[in-house]
Amino acid sequence: MSGDLIFDSLKGKWALGAFAGAAVLVGGLSVFMYRRSADDLAVSVRAGLEWPHELPQAPVLVGRDVLSSSLVERLADVPTPTSGTLPGDPAAGQASVIVVHGAAGTGKTALALHAAHRVKEQYPDGQLYVDLLGDGDQPRDTGEVLGRFLQNLGAAHDNIPLRADDRAALFRSLTNNLRLLVVLDNAHSTAQIQPLLPVGAGCSVLVTSRRALSAGNITRRHRVEVQLPDEDQALEVLSAYAGRERVAADPVAALEIVQFCGRLPLALRIVGGKIAMREDLTLQRMRARLEDERARLHELVYEDLSLQACLSLTYRDLPEASRRAVGLMSSLPVGRLTDWHVGWSLPTVAMAGGVSDDLVAVGLMEATGSDGPESGYRFHDLVRVFARDQYEGLPPEERRTAEERLVRAYREAVVYLAAVRAPELAAETSPDHVRNLDREGAAGPWVAGEIERIQWAVARARRLGMEPEGAEIAEGLSYFLDDVNLSAESAQWLFNEGAEQRDRVVGSLRRGRVLAALGNGMPDVALDLFLPGGTPDPAITLTGRDRMVVARAYATRSDYRAALDHMITAVQELRADNDLWHLLSSLEKLGEFQRWRGQPEKAEESQREALRLAEEFGDRRAQARLRRTLAETLGYLRRPEEAAPLLEQAVRDFRFLNDRVWEGASLYALGKIYRLLARRQDALETYDKAEDIFGPIGQQLWVGRIDNARIRVYAGMERFDDASASARAALDLFRQLGHEMWAAHTQRDVGWLHLRQGQPGEALAPLTEAIDVTRRAGDAYAEAMARHLRGVAHRELGQLDEARSDLEAALAIYQGGAYEWNEAVVLHDLIRTLRAGGGAEEADRMEASAISTNPDFVRMPGRDGAQAIPDED
Repeated sequence: MSGDLIFDSLKGKWALGAFAGAAVLVGGLSVFMYRRSADDLAVSVRAGLEWPHELPQAPVLVGRDVLSSSLVERLADVPTPTSGTLPGDPAAGQASVIVVHGAAGTGKTALALHAAHRVKEQYPDGQLYVDLLGDGDQPRDTGEVLGRFLQNLGAAHDNIPLRADDRAALFRSLTNNLRLLVVLDNAHSTAQIQPLLPVGAGCSVLVTSRRALSAGNITRRHRVEVQLPDEDQALEVLSAYAGRERVAADPVAALEIVQFCGRLPLALRIVGGKIAMREDLTLQRMRARLEDERARLHELVYEDLSLQACLSLTYRDLPEASRRAVGLMSSLPVGRLTDWHVGWSLPTVAMAGGVSDDLVAVGLMEATGSDGPESGYRFHDLVRVFARDQYEGLPPEERRTAEERLVRAYREAVVYLAAVRAPELAAETSPDHVRNLDREGAAGPWVAGEIERIQWAVARARRLGMEPEGAEIAEGLSYFLDDVNLSAESAQWLFNEGAEQRDRVVGSLRRGRVLAALGNGMPDVALDLFLPGGTPDPAITLTGRDRMVVARAYATRSDYRAALDHMITAVQELRADNDLWHLLSSLEKLGEFQRWRGQPEKAEESQREALRLAEEFGDRRAQARLRRTLAETLGYLRRPEEAAPLLEQAVRDFRFLNDRVWEGASLYALGKIYRLLARRQDALETYDKAEDIFGPIGQQLWVGRIDNARIRVYAGMERFDDASASARAALDLFRQLGHEMWAAHTQRDVGWLHLRQGQPGEALAPLTEAIDVTRRAGDAYAEAMARHLRGVAHRELGQLDEARSDLEAALAIYQGGAYEWNEAVVLHDLIRTLRAGGGAEEADRMEASAISTNPDFVRMPGRDGAQAIPDED
């Protein structure tokens, strides 16, 4: 109307100027009237109002002191309301929003209400509470909640708008100048809570949800994740509900109940409530009822609390494909999950990222780690039991389709990874079918981590009529038997040829059975598969790979001559075939056999070539293994300064790979190197660490070897009683295990102990036993050590001819290899023996030759094997 009047009366620029002024005037008047009416409404609704205090009673909160204190600290910091003025920083005019999120049953509501009660005095204008039923069939309608909030803040029924948006606007207007705490429990989504957020700086909103909601464009927002309590805190939760006296009376059963409940507060609350209600329900009886995993969820129901019902609400909201994926993954053997598992549990691999996000967001799956080797996902035990039950209720044809897809995925993955070690398998798979798998750097660790699921895939393939796929999975696995531990019985089942006719697959499965038998100390069983009755099977043409396995079998039988011969042939054939992975493995073992046969310089050459190949493959486990065995050879060559850093790196690598057996083996070898460096206390501490690994896992042979290794360290410290006790312990173990070679090594050290204590007569018998055993086995180095010591014993007894014979035999063995240090020590004892028998002239010639050719001989003037420490001096 003003515009019409102005343009009727004025023209041109005058009309435009007048119209602009009138617009500003009318706009300002409108704002003034709106503010005045809103303030009048706020005053009218507050007149005589009893401020709302709607917080329900807080449940028991146990073991959440840190989280509770953090929440209280944030909620207690209440800024002064802005009183309608526009702050310089827009964030300063917003309410504070805290989202408490976590999986079902972790105690989010108890934590939020507990904190809200502690700070309610900081909010004198009231506390609003609503259960938004976010996990129910019908989450609460936002407009309905707003209507209730407005009424509780004093708005007359006639003044409450009909539309939800208008109600939200009025709610924001009414709360702008208040100090108000709003608790939105069990929220479903950001869209549900967005209209319920006040705007005043003096207001705080506490949201609980299974999802980490963003709260829209609110900048003053914080997220608090509620994770599982630790074991002690979980015991406190059980005690709070079951009774502290009853828990304290049977702490072992209480701890097992906590473990069966997966430390989940809701489950502990249910179990504790049941125990408290019945005096006759002991913790032992409750523990027995929870022991059966399949019945566990049915036990976790009490009054209106049910873990199964709680999980069902979350599970129900998932898309159908996600529900099937969760069920299939839950039916697998327990272990770390990755996007690879998620993708192949779904109809389309591309769905993996979105499904993983959804499962983590609702707490059905937990993300672990970051980008390291342990990153991935896992299910809580009770979630896994629940999801597996749901999966087993699916129609059989749906389960069959999903399982066939996953079996094919395992076939593709295992064959693809094995193709690095067996190049002929590259034609059997395509990289397009395998994602998120590091073939070069992590093939061994992946297979080791998946071994139980790989066994599941072989079994499922046979059950589903997919025998060719199952045989190919087993074939691929056969190339990783240095990375996994299989019992002989498991290997016999896994690598069963059945109706398999393909030569390549049959050969791989046979080698798999042989390698597993060797890993379980059964060389005769292994050899019988290739050489029945000790002769070649005419139906079997031995390949380089086969000869490598045969050589290892002879070594396990302590026949080092045959082992060396077969391994030399295997290396030649594998080199000719350019079969690099198996060449690496053969060179590794060849180095060990060469060292045992008195050829340490050749051993070093073989092992360094193998280490170079392992580095080219990028295989961390193979590199660590090669560093360990090369370091042992360097120890034989009396170069411990080079060996120590190799072993220290190997220990770190095996620890990273979580390979406890090889970590312990590397610690054992490192202790020997520390002994050579005269770091005796370091050696003992390192042996202790190795025994702490091997003892609990029942590796008795290694425990015996550690006892054997302590003998020389204790003797070097002149703790002869401790040395003798270690020798007895080692000898008892080796005899119980029937391990003749290690018993012989220990007898050699027993003989040396007698020498060190001036008892040469007592040394002869154990040293003779050591010589006989090591000579039969072809362990030249060990035989030379025992002959040297027996020669010294004979000399001390005045039996000079026998002494000379043994010492010359030992010297001949050492001169056949690069054992300059050992040559030097034997020469000293041989020269001393010659002089004792009147052969001074021959002794002088021998001494002059040694001085001119062997620097080690010069560095140990006057050495006497009857008193010297054979390693450190």
